Parts: sequence; structure tokens; C-alpha cells
Amino acid sequence: MDSRYLLDYEKLGLKVGLEIHQQLDTETKLFCRCPVKYQHGHEDYRIIRHMRPTLSEMGEYDRAALMEFRTKKNITYLLHRENTCTYEMDDTPPFPLNEQALDIALRISTLFNLSIVDEVHISRKQYLDGSIPTGFQRTAVMGINGGIKYDGKEIRITHICLEEDACREVWDEGHSIGFRTDRLGTPLVEVITAPDMHTPEDAMNVARELGWAMRSLGIVRRGIGATRQDVNVSINGGRRVEIKGVDKYQFIKGLVAIEAYRQKKLLDITQELRSRGLKEDDIQLNPVDYTDLAGKMDIPSLKRAIENGGALKGLLLPKFEGILNTDIGGGRLFSQEFAGRVRVIACLDDMPNIAHTDEDALKDLKRGILSRAGGKEGDTVVLVWGPEQDVRTALEEIRDRAREALDGVPNETRQVMDDLTTDFERILPGSDRMYPDTDLPPIVLDSSMVDGIKDSIRDPWAEKYAYMNTGLDEERAWKVVLAEDGERKAYEAIAERFGGPFAYHIVFEHRKGLMRKGKEVPLEELVSVAEKTDKKGLKDWMSSL
Repeated sequence: MDSRYLLDYEKLGLKVGLEIHQQLDTETKLFCRCPVKYQHGHEDYRIIRHMRPTLSEMGEYDRAALMEFRTKKNITYLLHRENTCTYEMDDTPPFPLNEQALDIALRISTLFNLSIVDEVHISRKQYLDGSIPTGFQRTAVMGINGGIKYDGKEIRITHICLEEDACREVWDEGHSIGFRTDRLGTPLVEVITAPDMHTPEDAMNVARELGWAMRSLGIVRRGIGATRQDVNVSINGGRRVEIKGVDKYQFIKGLVAIEAYRQKKLLDITQELRSRGLKEDDIQLNPVDYTDLAGKMDIPSLKRAIENGGALKGLLLPKFEGILNTDIGGGRLFSQEFAGRVRVIACLDDMPNIAHTDEDALKDLKRGILSRAGGKEGDTVVLVWGPEQDVRTALEEIRDRAREALDGVPNETRQVMDDLTTDFERILPGSDRMYPDTDLPPIVLDSSMVDGIKDSIRDPWAEKYAYMNTGLDEERAWKVVLAEDGERKAYEAIAERFGGPFAYHIVFEHRKGLMRKGKEVPLEELVSVAEKTDKKGLKDWMSSL
């Protein structure tokens, strides 16, 4: 990791919380009886919809829902007859809650020592990004106030929810977005921790502990997309930022480190702008047309926009000179914070989608661009191009993001990019998007059923420490915990005779290496040979297969 990101996290006041989304290994979906199965062939039907925000129970609109509405997306759903029904298209009321999923969710809640609720109440959570055709996700709290031990500390789990998964995104281009509905409705649990991690490494390791503990039960799905982590990050003086949909826990360490650095740099920018005497009212929406200058700029995406009848306009940012070139981590400049907003909300995704007068490429045009906007030395003009209406939306977002720069770190959700940096995804949702579901009655939980679950849960941490006592490091101990019963028993038998490291090598490395070459190594026979020979003899026997 770049040494710039190795910060004094205690001094910085880093706080990290996790939201682990884990799909459950059920035969059918959560609120209908369609089978859980991914589809990769051509769809049977397509439906196009548009989303509109609705008022909460308190008569308020959620600001994230309003933001999604501004994108004016045409949403296309790709439907497969085999595992999509009218419930998922909001044309049929929900079926009763999947009892298999309820049982698994209660087992996971018990695993993490939560207080189980007496009644399960279904709520609706608004999602206007199109990922759920109804515009809301059905979710229910299973338990509250649990936790696990990690590195001698208590990691609090505030609550666990049982909910339905969303669609898979297939494309997102301009004002058009497409989703495949096969994953929609798959049962999952959301495990939500308090912000009890204070280093990037702790955040990564706790995510691993939570994920592997759930896998140890043998009742959750595995594979790409079965586990997704949202990571909530803040520092002193900053605000909570959610990094959305991290699909590998190993990525969390780097993402948190760069986000902590980004927030620190955003706070530095705020301090610098305030020291220059800039005030929010100084930044006004006064668009200036520069379309006549487009031919003097060597920007391919600008050329395409003008050829398609688009416009080039700019917005004056007083006292912003040099600010947009500030390094905010991960090889990104502050100007990319503006570009990300423009890409998502104005749907101008032919990149680059903005330019500004602090760039070397515009140095010969800088004086004229500033003069036309009424700017002076020390000011900056941001340029944006595309269809007239989208440019207007983009300039509004540039104004708003510039004003937010005076207030530190914006509350927002950020998406993980291919280079493992993050970019704007949406404004962070608030409590106004949650409201009760009136289609389903509460489910009363039988105390005897809950007690029975408690008696049947294995303790994966006790097993892990037992395997560590045979000489394994923590990661290898976890892999033995997660292994099939036969492999664990073979490991235990060989470890008792030859020690843990040798047993791990034989069962999980040497044996599997032979199996990849098409050679069968029966576990019972492996143990039998181990009981009759020494280490060299066991290795020689395996090599002779």
C-alpha cells in the first residue's frame, strides 16, 4: 500500500462499520415460490418502467429517492419465465414469508448472540435506482444487540435483517439502465455492526470473521455475488460515507485506507476555501455558453457531444483556483468528485465529461473563459458538455458539490471502481425511506423454536481456536472449520499423529493438488495409511498414486 495512506488512524479518529449481505441457501425466493437460479441465456420478456418517489409515513421525501428521480432513467427488466413471476413485477401481493429462510436467519442471529425479536414485522425500504421493480425492498429485523469477540475487543452487531435481494445490473448507459431479474427475491441476511473498527486491517479481518462464521453453518450460498459488504467509514470532522457492494473482503483494507485519506483531504480543502473567504452564496448557478470554443479543445467526448447537437457550458467557481487539482487519493483529483456527480445524476457518461481552467490543456483559453464568466485571477470555470437539459442538470450538481466543499465530507454512497478506488453512486439514504408493509401480518416466533435453534448451533470460533492449538495460523484454522466433515475428521486424525501444519499440507494442499491432476485420494484410506507409517511414508504413498 502507498505510504501516503498509512495514517495515524487513532489520531484521525477512524471509525468503520460493516453491513454484510449474505445470500441464504434456500430452494425458493423469499416472498414467492420461484426457484433461486441464475440465468445467463436470452430473456423471455422485457418490461420498461420509470420510478417515482413516494412520501414517507411522516410526509417527507427521502433525498436519495429524489436524487434517483432526477436521473430520469428508462429502466428495462430482463425476465426469465423459469424463475420470475408477477409478484416480483408488483402485480401480485407477496406470498407468506419463506419458512426455510426464516429458520436460517434465526440461526445466524443466534450465532452472533443477538436478542431475537418476539414478532417479525415486514417493512418496506425505498430503492429508486431501479434495482427492485416495486421501488422498495421488503425487509424484517430478526434480532438486535449482539456481537462477536475479535482481537480481545467486542464488535457490536446492532441488528440483523432478513430481506430480499435486488436485481443484477446488466447495463447503465446514459438515461438507460437494464437489470436481469434472476437474483431478485433471493433471501439474504444483512448483518449490521456498530462502527467498532478503528483501522483498515481490523475492518477487513472482522468482515472475514463474520463471513466465514456464517459459512461454517453450511446454510448460506457461496460463490461470486453471494456475499457483498457495504463499508461505512468516517473520521473526526467528517461524515459517514458508505462504500457499496464490496464483493471480496480482501479489498476492504485498501478501500478504507484510501477513503480515510480522501476524507482528510476533503477537510483540508474545506479549511483552505474558508481561509480564502469563500461563502456558499458566492457560488451561483449562472451558466455561460462556450459552444463556440468547442473546436479549440482537443477532447473527443466534447467533439462527439457537439456533433450530436449538444452544448458546451460553464460555471464560475470563485476562489477555487488550484482546488480541483488536489490529490484526494487513489490517483484521483478533486475534479473527479464533480465528474462522478455529473456522470451519475446528469447521465453524461461519455468520459471525460467535464474540464476546468486549471488544467494545462486549457491554459491558452483560460483568460478568455474566465473573462466571459466574469471571473478573475484566483477563480476557476468548470466546463461541461452534452444535451442541453442534461448540461443544465450537470451545472446544478457542480454548483451543489462546490458548495458542499465548504462543509467538509458529504454523506454519500460510493461505488467501487475497477482500479479499487471509489466514485459517487448516490446521496446517502435517510430514515424517510422506511415504512411499514401492510400486505403481510406480523409473524409470532415460538420461544421453543428459538431455544431449539440455540441448542443446535455449532461454535465456529471454539473450533478455530482448537485448530490453532494444533499449530495452524488463524487463516488456515478457519479453512479447516469451513471444510467438509470428512476433510475435518481426516485433518484431526493426522494432526493428532503428526501435528497441524503437516496435516494441513497433506489434506488441503498435497491431496487437492493430486485431485486437480485427476487422481483420487480417498480420505478414509489416507487416514489408514497415516496411522501405519511416518511422514515420509505417507508422502511416498501419496506420490505413488
